[in-house]
Amino acid sequence: MGDDVTAVRAGAALVLAALAAACSGAPPSPGGLRDTLIFSAPADATTLDPHNTTDTESDQVIQMVFETLIGFDDDMRIVGRLAERWEVADDGVTWTFHLRPGVTFHDGTPFDADAVRRNFARVLDPDQRHKRFQLFEMIDRVEVVDPETVRLITAYPFGAFEPTMAHISAAIVSPAVAERFGAAFGTTAEATAGTGPYRVAAWRKDQEITLERVDDHWRGTPPTRRIIYRPIAENAARVMALEAGDVDVISRVPPPDMRRMEQAGHVTVLRTASIGAQQFRFNVTKPPFHDPRVRRAIAHAVDRRAIVDTLLAGFATPSTSALTPIMRGYANLGEIPYDLARARALLREAGYPNGFRTKIATTPRYPMGVELAEVLASQLKQIGIEAPIEVYDWGTMVQFWQGLPPEKNPQEIFIMGAGASTADADWGLRPIFQSAPTNENNYGYYSNAEFDRVIQAAMRETDADARQALYRRAQEIVYLEDPGAIWLFDNYYLVATRTAVEGVTPSALGTVTFTRATVRD
Repeated sequence: MGDDVTAVRAGAALVLAALAAACSGAPPSPGGLRDTLIFSAPADATTLDPHNTTDTESDQVIQMVFETLIGFDDDMRIVGRLAERWEVADDGVTWTFHLRPGVTFHDGTPFDADAVRRNFARVLDPDQRHKRFQLFEMIDRVEVVDPETVRLITAYPFGAFEPTMAHISAAIVSPAVAERFGAAFGTTAEATAGTGPYRVAAWRKDQEITLERVDDHWRGTPPTRRIIYRPIAENAARVMALEAGDVDVISRVPPPDMRRMEQAGHVTVLRTASIGAQQFRFNVTKPPFHDPRVRRAIAHAVDRRAIVDTLLAGFATPSTSALTPIMRGYANLGEIPYDLARARALLREAGYPNGFRTKIATTPRYPMGVELAEVLASQLKQIGIEAPIEVYDWGTMVQFWQGLPPEKNPQEIFIMGAGASTADADWGLRPIFQSAPTNENNYGYYSNAEFDRVIQAAMRETDADARQALYRRAQEIVYLEDPGAIWLFDNYYLVATRTAVEGVTPSALGTVTFTRATVRD
């Protein structure tokens, strides 16, 4: 343990030295504001292609560089972006978008209806194998009415169409740059162009991404000229960098560190209710987890309140459903009660009166990921379940979730974040728990025939009340009756800034934007 701590401290010192050298030449701006803001997260973006993004660190940058037709405002209401207004026809499938005139891409080419058509042709082309194909597969065709009007026609009425179109992967990329670079679009600064208030000036992989503002952008010129995204993997090093003033904003800090910094008063902690929840997923193909009674027993054996109050310093709330309250379609089903007697009774009914042995897989990529697994193992021991912990690096962990058939996946209970970036029940439930032969999205191979029927009906329902009733039933199944996971707590999205920083905007989607941010000298 001592060697590990020494290594972390040494690594943190090296990171801080490099940051100090990099920041020493940052010029001041007129009026006492700095030209540059430095943001640090645990990892670099994996892609700057909106049609292929599946991770938050990529979304952080993409949302500054690209824009969607419609999007979420700070209060998660859907508002116009590249579209000034839109409407759906009486047929429930024809959506007409009236586009903002005079917008250009960063490469100088015009944004218009044909650019929208070419974007959706790109993401829906099966030969290009874009990762967000499934998100938009309800779109049947796109029609150009005139340069400032475009129609998107869905194959069926789709109740989540608007929040899906507000998803960052619906962002419009420059068709000219996308066609020029092909599959390499979004892999370098040169191969990236959108219409956002910032453009990508440079990208040194795993070191930093530099964004430069677009003057006279249609939303207004951002006050800070340059935003630098600099990954620092170690939580301790990231916190030290902020406290030393070598970075201006950090994210994904363990809650105890946030509480300490908040109480010390030398940084500002921003807390936002989010779409994100923490859970441990079951591999339901592995005995004894094929039996819902075993999964319900485990759900009752977990003391969520103790986890939130002690391990998370109060920076979370116990889960009350398979979705978080901020999401459309959420139904409050209450906290699953901590009840060891009920848990033991369910294990006896399932044929395991003395418990059994399993294993818990986790990764430190999730804040407190290892500590959560340790607590879970300790609590399960009280009902006779022995659960040693296996800790994996992120790259190895992800390999278990890459579309494997059940027989090739050894995981039994494993940590998993949850949260649909459409902020809607459809994307929060359908791809994650709908029956599927592999675990490309349904990571635990969950399968329930009634759930499948309900979720398909909800997908095609456009009446708000009927839709809510269907999603409530889906949540009752997967959260209470036939649980697909051990839901623990709903996260706050936590961001810490230097006190000299103002105008940072954290989102319920787990990202932070800097279009209004300033840094005082």
